[in-house]
Amino acid sequence: MAPELMRISIVLIISVILVADLSVCEHESLANSRHSPDSSPEAEVLRVRDLGPLKFPRIINGRDGGYSTRFAGRSVWVFGDSILNSRAADGSRWRSSTWCWTRDFDPRNGLGFHEPVDQRGAPSEFLPFTEEELAYNDAHNRETLPDEQRSRWALWPGPIVVGSGRAYVFYSKVFSRVGPWAFKSVGRSIAVWEELDSPPARPQVRPGTAEPTLLFPEDEVPLGAGALVVEDWLYAYGCRQEGLAFGCVVGRAKFAEALTRDAWKFFAGDGKWSSDTRAGVIVLRAAPMLSVHWNEHLSRYLAVYSTPLINTIEIRTALRPEGPWSASRVVVKGRAPLTKTWDYCGMAHAELAHESGRTEYVTYCRETGFLRSELRLVELTFR
Repeated sequence: MAPELMRISIVLIISVILVADLSVCEHESLANSRHSPDSSPEAEVLRVRDLGPLKFPRIINGRDGGYSTRFAGRSVWVFGDSILNSRAADGSRWRSSTWCWTRDFDPRNGLGFHEPVDQRGAPSEFLPFTEEELAYNDAHNRETLPDEQRSRWALWPGPIVVGSGRAYVFYSKVFSRVGPWAFKSVGRSIAVWEELDSPPARPQVRPGTAEPTLLFPEDEVPLGAGALVVEDWLYAYGCRQEGLAFGCVVGRAKFAEALTRDAWKFFAGDGKWSSDTRAGVIVLRAAPMLSVHWNEHLSRYLAVYSTPLINTIEIRTALRPEGPWSASRVVVKGRAPLTKTWDYCGMAHAELAHESGRTEYVTYCRETGFLRSELRLVELTFR
C-alpha cells in the first residue's frame, strides 16, 4: 500500500465523524479554488458491471496502482509494490515497481496481459534504481538483518502520459522501513520511456542536489497523483492530505519542457497560472491516486478516484483540466476487502473506452488477505 494510504489509516484510528468532515471539506474546496463548481448536469451512469479481478502470474500475491495508457500500440500498465509468493531469480519476494501490457483493447471478456518475467516467472523491476540506491538496498535490506535495522529505497510509478513518440512516467521515491506506516516519500519526478523493449530512464533533473533525479522534492507540491496531455501541454495533479480529504492542485508545463522544473506553473485561480507553488489553489478534492482524461461522449474531462476511507469510486467532470469541477458523484460500490481496510486506487483506463467514452472501464485495489490483493475491473456505461 502506498504511504499516503498508510497515513490515512492513522487518521481513521483517531477520527470519529467521517461524513461530516468530508462535507465540510467539500465546501472549503469551493471557497479555496476561487471559482464556482461546474453547474452542468452530472454524468449519469446507466449501468455498472463488475468484470472480476484482473489475471496476473500466479507468483504475484498482490500489487497496487494500475495506471495505464496507450503506448506503442498497446495498453501499458504500471504497478507499485508487488508481493511475490516465492523467490525471484535474485532471491527477493518483493518488487517496488512492475509493469505489463496487452494488445487487447476490449476488456468485456477479460484482458490477457504479457508480463516481463525472469527465469522463475517473477516480474522484473520496472523503474531502474541508481547504483547508490542499489548499493543501499543490498546493504540495508538483507533478510539476515533484524527488522529494526532494515530499510530500503522504493520507486512507485504513477500516471503515464505519451507525447512525441515517448512516454513520461511519474514516480515517487520512497524511504521504507519494516513495519506499518514506516514509509516516507522524499519527492516525485518523471522517468522517460523511449520504447517498450528498454527500461525507462530516470534523468538527473536537479544535478548537484542531494536528490538529483527528483523534479519535485518533498517540500514541494507532490505532482503525480494524476496526469494528462492536452495538445502540447502536460497537466499534473498534486493531492495532499488535509484531515480526511485530499486537496488537489494542478500544475502544467509544455510537454517538451516538462523535465525542467522552472517550466512548471500552477493554477492560481481566476484564470491565472503562477510559478510559485504556494499560489496554487485547490481545484478538486479527490484521492492520492486518480485518473483524468477527456471523455468525448460527455464532452468533458472526467476525473475518477476512490473515495478515501470508503469502498466506493467517485467521478467529477469539468470543461478544463483546472476546472471548475462538478460536485462528486459515487458511481461504483466496490466489494469490501477481506481485511480491516478499504478499497483504494480507483482510476479509469481511457485507452479501453468504447463508443467515444460512453462505456468506460475502471479498476480499484481490494485487499484479500495479509499481503494479498486484487485489482477488480468494472464497466461503467453512461446514458
